Amino acid sequence: MKFPWSHTTIVDMIKTDQKVEEKCHQVTTDIIAGKLNVAEFVEELGPALTHTDASVRAKGTTLLSNVLKDLPPDALQATQVELLCTFYIDRSLDHHTVTPMVLAGIEALTHMTNFPDGAAVRLLRALFERVPCQSQKKPERTLYFQMMLNLAERKVDELKAWGVDFVYGVIGAIEGERDPRNLLYLFERMPSFIRTFPMYHLAEEMFETFACYFPIDFHPNPNDPVAITRDALAEHLANCLCATPEMAEFAVPLLMEKLDSSLIMAKLDSLSLLRRCLELLEVAKLEEHHDELWTALKKELLPAGGTSAAEKELVEATFAAVQALAKNASTDEPSAKALLDKILLSVMGGLTDASSKQFEMSLRVELSCAQGSVYCALYVIEKLIPMLLAQLNVDGHVETRVANVLVDALQRLCAVCAHWYCIDRLDPALVGQMHKKLIEVVLQEADGSEQKRSALLALAAVPEMVTSENRYVVYSAMVKILLTATEQPSKTIDAAQECLFSFAIRYQQEVKTVVLEKLITHDYAKAETSLVQLVFKTLGKFILYHGYMDKMVKFFLSKIFDPDNERLAIIAMDTLTDVVENGNSSQLGKAELYEQYKLLDRCFEYANDKLSSDCLHAMAQLIGAVVKQLPVEEQHQLILKRLPALRLQQRADLYLASGLLAYLDQSVPLVDHFENLVTDLSKLALETDEERVRDVCNRLLCSLFNRMPNDEHHRGVLKRLLKMIREELKKHNHQAVVILSWIGKGLIARGHSEAGEIVDDIADLLDHPTLGHIAALAFEILSIEFPQLHLPLLRNLFKQKLFVWVMKKLEQKVEQYAETHLKALAFVLAATPHTVLKMNLSKVGPVLLKCLAQTDDKTILEALTIVLRFTREQDPFVQDHLQTLIPLLLKLTLHQSSMKIRIGALECLLYVCKYPTFLLLPFKQSVLLALQKPLDDRKRLVRNAAVTTRLQWFVVGSAEDTKTDK
Repeated sequence: MKFPWSHTTIVDMIKTDQKVEEKCHQVTTDIIAGKLNVAEFVEELGPALTHTDASVRAKGTTLLSNVLKDLPPDALQATQVELLCTFYIDRSLDHHTVTPMVLAGIEALTHMTNFPDGAAVRLLRALFERVPCQSQKKPERTLYFQMMLNLAERKVDELKAWGVDFVYGVIGAIEGERDPRNLLYLFERMPSFIRTFPMYHLAEEMFETFACYFPIDFHPNPNDPVAITRDALAEHLANCLCATPEMAEFAVPLLMEKLDSSLIMAKLDSLSLLRRCLELLEVAKLEEHHDELWTALKKELLPAGGTSAAEKELVEATFAAVQALAKNASTDEPSAKALLDKILLSVMGGLTDASSKQFEMSLRVELSCAQGSVYCALYVIEKLIPMLLAQLNVDGHVETRVANVLVDALQRLCAVCAHWYCIDRLDPALVGQMHKKLIEVVLQEADGSEQKRSALLALAAVPEMVTSENRYVVYSAMVKILLTATEQPSKTIDAAQECLFSFAIRYQQEVKTVVLEKLITHDYAKAETSLVQLVFKTLGKFILYHGYMDKMVKFFLSKIFDPDNERLAIIAMDTLTDVVENGNSSQLGKAELYEQYKLLDRCFEYANDKLSSDCLHAMAQLIGAVVKQLPVEEQHQLILKRLPALRLQQRADLYLASGLLAYLDQSVPLVDHFENLVTDLSKLALETDEERVRDVCNRLLCSLFNRMPNDEHHRGVLKRLLKMIREELKKHNHQAVVILSWIGKGLIARGHSEAGEIVDDIADLLDHPTLGHIAALAFEILSIEFPQLHLPLLRNLFKQKLFVWVMKKLEQKVEQYAETHLKALAFVLAATPHTVLKMNLSKVGPVLLKCLAQTDDKTILEALTIVLRFTREQDPFVQDHLQTLIPLLLKLTLHQSSMKIRIGALECLLYVCKYPTFLLLPFKQSVLLALQKPLDDRKRLVRNAAVTTRLQWFVVGSAEDTKTDK
């Protein structure tokens, strides 16, 4: 195909045709299809490319470059790319108005698959010599950088052979760049470039090219749709400055200079850069800077810094830098010793006086050093322990506060020792002295003291330090603390437990025979429930420790099946349930409790109606936790074995059934039992007077109907049950409403077709004179989530579906809503996702305002929570209804039956202040007057909220407020 423009018209068309660039898409298509050769295209463009008018040449070059950009990478052969490279090299001498199009074309060529060898050097040499990068505008500089670095990635060997001239050209191109987006691009790509190409004698010049930007001082444009952050620039710049060890050498003097800055951000960047340098450089390269570096770091730490978040961040960064410095030095022991000596000498004054304000900072400096390496840890620990012990062992009284600080310091040294596993490499005499002191503290100090807590944590860190005769002292202390836990601070209990678990791993037999034996043989019959719960929870954790399971499971089983103490049995079952559910070990439930210890078999043999509901409930929870861990096939076998024999009219059997069925996998079939189960459960729920039994029945019905197969038989079972419940409703049976709501909940969650009918039935009851109140509460059951309720089938958006059903049923009666309607709606709206409410606010809003005018606390609180969200978002609906909302909120600030309502109303009034001033001014005086009463509320939290809100209303309309508004 011949290019459709003749030599005589091409220039005229470029000058006059506004859509000439669009015609090039056809050219691109023809080149891809092989109908047109790119050389022919260039030839046809010849008159435009060689025209005497620079603007015509620019447009001609633009056409060619646009075609190249649209071509696939493999569309051109090597000879064609060679031809185009030659053309663009010639064009690089053209007028500066043509240069942007030249750069666009070259950049497009760099992506071509068949880019010829040798062309990269020729192209880049021409650009470096003829087209100064920093003389171009920002888009052209971007193209320049992209082209240059694309070629650097693709033609490594060729450009390496070019040598120093290439590196010099790159430096010249990027030097002085100021655009943040271009800089980010360079900072991201240049580290790889620097590591790939030898810098020759230009390493320092390359470093200085980036050093001028350090530290980054950049404030992003708030209107930038793709904003660049200062942190991103700083991080990538640091990558450039530390791209190689050679570059990192130059970075050390730079960062030391910037550490003297008064700007915290500059110091943080310098410390971050220092840590990067320390990871790259050998100690020999840094040794000469140790004095200056430590002096600069010490300046940030001593005396203690400020308390602002930025100052705290700076202190933490400095400690991290100290650790990195020690780690770097420790690769050469003489250098490490010299540095550590220097640091220790600097902080010695603070360390030798634990009452000094400098003690904590000095100790942290040494601990940071110790975290650098094993060598540093050994050095620090062996130097500090004598100093600390000397202050603890002085003749005469040591102030309690000082002693607490010193023992805590010993504990922190032990933690470092545990981190490096270096207790065996310390001087045995020194370890013995520390061990002696810690045991002395455990023996002599009160159980709740801070020193004893620290000593136990220290021993927990390095249990191997404790000699056999002294371990029994520690065991006695732990047992005593645990058995008097109600009298101990929680921190002391935590320390005793940590110490116990640590010793249990290392000294298994001793802990079994000494500690656990005392704990499991202790008489808990008269002990406080909270104490028993804590000790049992501690013992429960041992089930998951290797070698302790048999002993601990047998202990708990002995308590569970002890008929003489139901309280302990319940606590034991709760503990075991918690271990099964949270122990991260499905084997515990399946292999051990179910198969080895026959837990479920024993429960079914032991359960009887003489046991209390609390005990049976705890047993059901434990059975459910174990059943949940079983494979589907074993669950199926268990159901076949146990379910037929259960008589749900008996209380014990009901609870056992709830344990079996509560967490059953949805694939386990219940077809043979379903009708009998729902019939018995619904009958029992209607007849029993025991609330907990009714609750168990209702939850089981909910779960069963949620997993019910959707076939004719089961739909028939549901219809017969619903018919029976409707008969009960005619008798004004409150419990029938509750059963209906639980069945509806199970069906709604799975998206069953009958669910809407049940919602309609309950909604119709809202007008009932005797069942209206319980029908409103039924909507709470339908709406809220119950953590222990197992619903195997959950359909997406079922909450939205409930919202649609209810609103459709009740929206026609907005003006006639009774209190029961509003209460029901409040529960449904509270469970509906916020985005759905927002989309339907024209319907929902009036309902919420009516709810706020009710007297029922639950209704008000649910509505107030939603209104508060919309007010915080400054929703237009709230703005349009301020005249109604503000008086309602002011009334609620005096709602005496609920502190939450009073605080919520005040918070809502506070966010109302965010609306435009001209809307608020008419209400200002009445609000200020009404808010005087909450200032004297009997509850401190309400008074605080009233002060904040009234103060905000007081400044409404002030000069500053008006200025902000504008």
